[in-house]
Amino acid sequence: MVRLDHEVLQNVLKPSRYTGGEWNAVKKDWDKVDCTFALALPDVYEVGMSNLGLAILYEVLNRQPNIAAERVYAPWTDMEQEMRARNIPLFSLETHTELAAFDLFGFSLQYEMIYSNVLNMLDLAQIPIWAKDRTLDMPFIVGGGPCVYNVEPIADFFDFFIVGEGEEVIVEVSQAMAAWKKAGRPGGRRGFLERLLTMDGIYVPSFYEPVYAASGDYERLTPLDEKAKAIIYKRVCRDMDEAMSVENPIVPYMDIVHNRIMLELFRGCSRGCRFCQAGICYRPARERTEAKLKKMARGLVDKSGYDEMSLTSLSSADYSCLGGLVDDLMEDFKDEKVSFSLPSLRIDSFSIDLAHKMQQVRKSGLTFAPEAGTQRLRDVINKGVTEENLMNACGSAFRQGWKQVKLYFMMGLPTETDEDIIGIAKLAKKVVDLYTEIKGRRGVKVTISVSCFVPKPYTPFQWFGQLPIAEFERRQQLLKENITDRAITFNYHDARLSIIEGVLARGDRRLSKVIYQAWQDGAKFDGWSDLYKHDTWLAAFDKCGVDMSYYNERTRDFNEALPWDITSPGVNKDFLLREWQQAMEGALTIDCRRSKCTGCGICPNLGVHVIDYAKEAKPVDLSTETAAPKQPETDPKGPGKPRTLYKFRAEITKGDELRYVSHLDYANLFLRAFDRAKLPMAYSEGFNPHMKVSFASALSLGVTSEAEYMDFELVKPVCQPEVFDRLKAQLPPGAELRELREVHGKQPALMAQADEARYTLTVPYTGSEAEAQKAIKAYNDAAEVIWQRVTPKKKREIETKQYMKQPVTAELTAAGLRLVMDIIITQSGSVKPVEILTAIQQQFGLAVDASQALITRNGLFAHGKRLIELV
Repeated sequence: MVRLDHEVLQNVLKPSRYTGGEWNAVKKDWDKVDCTFALALPDVYEVGMSNLGLAILYEVLNRQPNIAAERVYAPWTDMEQEMRARNIPLFSLETHTELAAFDLFGFSLQYEMIYSNVLNMLDLAQIPIWAKDRTLDMPFIVGGGPCVYNVEPIADFFDFFIVGEGEEVIVEVSQAMAAWKKAGRPGGRRGFLERLLTMDGIYVPSFYEPVYAASGDYERLTPLDEKAKAIIYKRVCRDMDEAMSVENPIVPYMDIVHNRIMLELFRGCSRGCRFCQAGICYRPARERTEAKLKKMARGLVDKSGYDEMSLTSLSSADYSCLGGLVDDLMEDFKDEKVSFSLPSLRIDSFSIDLAHKMQQVRKSGLTFAPEAGTQRLRDVINKGVTEENLMNACGSAFRQGWKQVKLYFMMGLPTETDEDIIGIAKLAKKVVDLYTEIKGRRGVKVTISVSCFVPKPYTPFQWFGQLPIAEFERRQQLLKENITDRAITFNYHDARLSIIEGVLARGDRRLSKVIYQAWQDGAKFDGWSDLYKHDTWLAAFDKCGVDMSYYNERTRDFNEALPWDITSPGVNKDFLLREWQQAMEGALTIDCRRSKCTGCGICPNLGVHVIDYAKEAKPVDLSTETAAPKQPETDPKGPGKPRTLYKFRAEITKGDELRYVSHLDYANLFLRAFDRAKLPMAYSEGFNPHMKVSFASALSLGVTSEAEYMDFELVKPVCQPEVFDRLKAQLPPGAELRELREVHGKQPALMAQADEARYTLTVPYTGSEAEAQKAIKAYNDAAEVIWQRVTPKKKREIETKQYMKQPVTAELTAAGLRLVMDIIITQSGSVKPVEILTAIQQQFGLAVDASQALITRNGLFAHGKRLIELV
């Protein structure tokens, strides 16, 4: 088990990324399981924790009594520096176990630019990067996720890949591992991999050898074992109502990218956008029933405490029962202040009435994706929406009060011309002018975000040559020059990064040496613009003698072999060729979901069918504009009348488990605990209501407390013992409810009441007690001691002695030097105990490192009384 010293966590940004212990995290006894599986997303914690697929697999595996699944994410650069300096191996969050001790170590490969992070994490885990170098006692490295539809550039780093949807096959693999171990690991590593060859959806690269022509062109993969299949078809969940999903979502202590519930409505999309790999690889569309979704939503809210829910899918507005589902969810959660959102809105399925319903708790801007600036190019890519659709949608929104619109486009699509680029600017200007026409004034904000098109495998554009960097940059400049209205904001992607992505997306195994070289030279977190090192990648291609343009700029012959043919989503090549031809003709292909089959081949090839609960397509009337739904009232007396509220004060703790959780995140964990406890919480008035909860003086990061205080209010009377029991049951380790009292009469705010804080500091110390007492006495005897506080915004001097209620005391213990400080809190400020300790260290010669001090706040007082004694 890896132990992280306080000094390490104090020195890194957001230390709660590495501490684990979150609500609903599963920690199993390794002595009682047969297989251990580390699930990784090779990006930082807040990105990895936002991935629904990984969350599903975590729960699916941990429901098996003999399997333990734990999580790991890429440490940020500051933490990596600490780990390498101290030789700390990469570890799991649940048990802090070294990754090298797991049976299986799986990476979710979401996009190509995280490949360097995979290598970096393997190196941090002290596991050989190349699969051929791993020995019997090392974990098997598994890959999955969207990138499995061309894994050849990274095939030599992985032992095997799971192709397609993993809910079922990941359990099969884990049970196979348990059986192989129980049998005595027959055949060594190869013996286990041979067992996987009989499973559907498993690709083992070491059982295939790539063959190249004399010209250097890729020719084929030659199987090296008779059981190695010619094509590995994806695994697929046939019935989404039966498919396992998240029931007990892990609730992080810190804010993450998507810090909300994700309710997956259905999988697949049959709209047929020709640039979209997901549209092919997640086919066919399979819906969950409305009854199932309502049950899932209820459970997710109850077990997480989240008050936001995203209705997710590739095209959520296409869910056949969406209107009824939204109505039912709004009704079910009307008294719980739960907000709902649709992350992907199509212009042609937009309803202003639906948007009102979705945003009656919290309102935000609207986002649409026309993808191209002209109708000609939208027809080429089979987007199936028109300028009229966009104007109708925006017009309806503007009339109902919206004044922010974000539009997504792509640049570099097949057949694109300068006219198409300029069309983006013209379309955005038309949206601005529409707002002015409707409202009679300016005031709209239109943001256009333009990404660089990357051709992907298993799309009709998989043969298309990507634009070179210089041409992308020229077109970006052309668009910038044609945006003249200040109401339009233009954001665009780094073309250099898209070029590397394009190379990796359609490469073969020869690229593995390039990826390895780039990582050795410092490439990591390539998806982060501030950390991406383009020159490092260019140098890696040069050192390895690999021509980038061969992979991304070259338009491929329709008859040439493609490296990714080995792992298939089930689509027929003939269909992709027909779609290419349709694109060149600007002809549209119908949506097969509620019309005739378009012959992609996925359903018959995989033995799965479209599941759609609509009897017939229901046209959306975009002209319908209804008044915004009335806000649900939490006060039975009605608006405008004084509310009767029931106030409580709680004494709570912040234990070692929460030491590295910030004050804001500490407060948020109580808000979610209140939601899980189903207490009738009071909310503030206004457009974005907030739970009426307040805290006393904030703790610094890394400081624990034996007595924090929190006031909260209810809208209905609940007896104190019931409030106590319901809240206490929903608090994570480290947050203990010690005492609860009802507040009668008016009380000043907690922040205004506290005038004294008592702290204990324990810091490593090797000197004599006499030397320590001498330094501390010198501080106590000094008339004044100035400390210079430095913040990112300013520097200021603080006279620390004015805040000392009692002299600092100290004693030498087995754990180190133990100091007690009584600090005065005033309305104008105070001093931190670590600042006092550092001042004693620097100015009076106390031989300690203040950054290593473990600090606990023992109490908060007002006029000598605990704050809870004031009510």
